[in-house]
Amino acid sequence: MLVQQKQNIKGLSLIETLVVLAIIGAIAAVGFPNFSKWQVDRQVRSDSEKIAAVFTSATSQVERGAYPYVRVLIESGVKISAHGIKQEEFSNKLNNGDDIDCGAGIFSSADEIISYDLEEIILFHLNDGGGSGAICFSKGGKYFKRIGTASTQNNINLDQKATSNYVTICYKKEQSCDAVGKSFDTDDKQPVYLVNYSRFGMIQKYKWNYSKNDWRSR
Repeated sequence: MLVQQKQNIKGLSLIETLVVLAIIGAIAAVGFPNFSKWQVDRQVRSDSEKIAAVFTSATSQVERGAYPYVRVLIESGVKISAHGIKQEEFSNKLNNGDDIDCGAGIFSSADEIISYDLEEIILFHLNDGGGSGAICFSKGGKYFKRIGTASTQNNINLDQKATSNYVTICYKKEQSCDAVGKSFDTDDKQPVYLVNYSRFGMIQKYKWNYSKNDWRSR
């Protein structure tokens, strides 16, 4: 009886093993691209949220009265940061008749509010030849200014309204990241996100919808 039981215990044959491996390979071939695409979307979305957070943090400091004048700096590379000038320093500049611009000079001694290094993305149109751009905010939008690449963007339509106040976020391996021409890689359809800001500090977030060839609010 014991001998019979031992004879009935069999391992997988070579053919059965090959069939199992083929099934596992087929499942992996289908699942891995989807997982990879999900991972890329997660990375790009995360960096877009960081960009939105910098704008929100900067403008909320203005509204709270912590800083009367703040600057969001976007550097190719890619890094984004926000700095604020204290009330006393800002008042002195106004009383002295200094030009309230958005350059590095006026913010040379400013406090850093928040900053992020962004490694998984490129930004339209900072990826085309490098450069940097800055956006400055004040309460009520009185001293709102844009300099560098932030001031040279052309208009796009968001919710049927033309605006040039935006940051477009593409995956770092994207071959085309052109928000104005609506030119993104349609073959791989990598995720593209956008952060829209107003002179008053209002922030809206969008994602590119490939099927409708337009931005979708999120």
